[in-house]
Formats: sequence, structure tokens, C-alpha cells
Amino acid sequence: MLRFMHPTGARWLVLLVFACSSSDERPTQNPGDVGGGSDQGMGGSPSGVPTPSEDMGGSGTSNGGSSGEVQEELPLEPGAQNPPDPVGMPDDDDDPPLGPPMHEAQPVLPSVRQEHAVVALDGEVYVIGGFTPGVTASVEAFDPAAQSWRSVAALPFALHHANAAAVAGKLYVAGFYVGGSFNDAGGNVYEYDPALDTWTERALMAPGRERSSSCVAVFDGKMFLFGGARGGSVADASFYDVAANSWRELPPLPEPREHCVAGEIGGILYVAAGRSGGIGGFEPSTWAFDPVTETYTERAPIATPRGGVAGAVLGGKLYVFGGEGNGADPSGVFAHVEAFDPVANAWEALPAMLTPRHGLAGAELGGSIYLPGGATTQGFGAVDDHTVIVFSAP
Repeated sequence: MLRFMHPTGARWLVLLVFACSSSDERPTQNPGDVGGGSDQGMGGSPSGVPTPSEDMGGSGTSNGGSSGEVQEELPLEPGAQNPPDPVGMPDDDDDPPLGPPMHEAQPVLPSVRQEHAVVALDGEVYVIGGFTPGVTASVEAFDPAAQSWRSVAALPFALHHANAAAVAGKLYVAGFYVGGSFNDAGGNVYEYDPALDTWTERALMAPGRERSSSCVAVFDGKMFLFGGARGGSVADASFYDVAANSWRELPPLPEPREHCVAGEIGGILYVAAGRSGGIGGFEPSTWAFDPVTETYTERAPIATPRGGVAGAVLGGKLYVFGGEGNGADPSGVFAHVEAFDPVANAWEALPAMLTPRHGLAGAELGGSIYLPGGATTQGFGAVDDHTVIVFSAP
């Protein structure tokens, strides 16, 4: 029997990000439709979306509420070199240098899709739930070698903005929005076994901690969730231990955040981009979380703050793709690609996306980053586009 939880009041690592619609952007199709419905033209930039500042300034300060220690880095003196990461260093042996990235088109998705999760597992890229344009329980897998898509076992019910990751050879979904709701966050956890093509329910998230749209990373056999949303943005942090089938709460983020990215580099978990309280509520700060001391250290802010992004870790850097809330573009969507280098404590601008999108997610597989689906207009406007970021030799 399926149980369902409602709240009581997104080295070389697969990384997932969960996408970008807020409660004021709900699709006009019947939210109960699973895998069906028609596009209702929810795209377009709503009024009042601020134009992102070209200079978001220095690092922000903790807004309180965190039981974990926050360490802030001071600005460098002129001519000084960036200090190494104070809480961890990438392993250069595991992270060979990469050449310039190239964006290439891949076989399109079987249908349009946005606000889904993406995970790489056993040589395939899985696309999980979301809107197609109706909310769906379907799961598709892409084989880069065969350049083909296939359907796998569907989720127990339709969901969107799911938190998902691959750990120890299996796929996990932990927290999401249920059906077409943007308020009812489910705390169910499901494990997918690719050998059996089946989903099994696992330990529920703690009551009151259910959430979707989190920043998700994997480290030491655990699935870490930072921030997220359950009607509004939250700062909750926790991890799921797949071997013990149990949850543990962590000190919360220094500020609420959702629709962001996270990833592990050198034993440190980095959280970047995203938003709080609406499409224009960008969170520019970057946080480094030490899972040993359970403290946060503020790092260089992202150059182009935005939410509804995709991300992945590759070559010792955290990559951020796309997003929404772009007041400088009629579509409201960002084409930006940026990478954070924790050794230099700096962000680098990279070639723009072939098709600017938000509401997508990304996964690293075989030294490339796959970006299936998303939307080309702010809010709803799902597409079937699928691209891969390939890195040439340095």
C-alpha cells in the first residue's frame, strides 16, 4: 500500500536540479492529467520581474536561523591571490583539466517536458516526472551510445519538482510536489532498481520537512537535500542514508533557497544559484558545506544570479545552466552558462546554451553533461529539446 505524506502547517558526480515554476505560475490544464493535456500558453514574462543587476555585490551575511556555524570570507587585498578553499580541496588526480565546452543537439525527448528531475545511472540518463505538459508519473531513459529513448516503470503517482539522485547503483526520489499542486509537498521516498525495473517505497522524510525543488548532492552513500519548497521557500537541510534507510537533519542553510544547484567537490558540498520567495528573488550567494564539521562557509557569489537552473559537477567545477527571471529578455529566460572553481573561488562565464531554457535539470555521464527538456518561456512553455555539453581536450 502506498503511503503519502503532506506537510503539517531540484569528484565526478551526478547532480540534479529542479526547476522553476512558482505557485503563481500554475498551468491552466487540469492538474490531474497524467502525461497528457495541452499546452495552455503559460509562457511570457510577468510584470514586475526585476532586471538582474550586472553587479550583485559582495557576499551577503547570514540572515539568522541557522544552527550551523557560518564563516564569511573577507575581500582580497589588491593584487593578492585567491585563498584555497578553507574547508576542502578538489583532488586534481581525479579531476583532469577540461578544454572549451561545446553544445551539441541530441535526439529530442519523446514528449515536451519541464519541472522534472534528471539522473545518470548505468550508462543512461533518466528523466523523471514533471509536466508533459500535464503532470506525469512517466520516466524515460536515454542511451547516449544508442542515441535512443525508452520508457521505464512509471512512478507510483504523478509528481513534479522532484528531488532525485543516483546512489549505489539505484535511483532515489525523495520529496516533490504532488499532482498539479504547488503547495502539497510529499515526503515519500522511492527507490528504483534498474535491474528489476521496479519502484520500492523507503523511509519517509521527517514530518514537517517534506519539500520539493531542493539543491541535491550525493556524497559518501548519502543523498543531501539543501533548501527547497513546500508552498514557500525553506532553509531545511538533511540527508538520506540509503544503506541505513534513514534520515538525519542538518543545520539549515543560512537563508531559504529553492530551484538551485548543489554538488560535491573534494569532500565539500557546494550550493549555488536559486531563489527565494518568487521568480525574481534571486539568491546570489554560494555556500560551501563541510559534512564533517557541519558548517557553512560563504564563497564567491555567482555572477548572474537566477533560479530555475540546471547544474552538474565535472572536472572539479560546479556548472550552472539557464534559468528564469531574465527581465532583459522578452522570454524571461537566461541562456547563461557559468562554472564555479572552488580552488580559485571564482565564477567563469562559458558559451551560452543552444536553446535558452529553465525548468530543466542536468546530469554528468561519461565526461559530458546532458540537459533534456525545460521551457523556453518564463513559467510554462515546455519543449522537447535535448542538448549535451561536450568538453574538448585542453
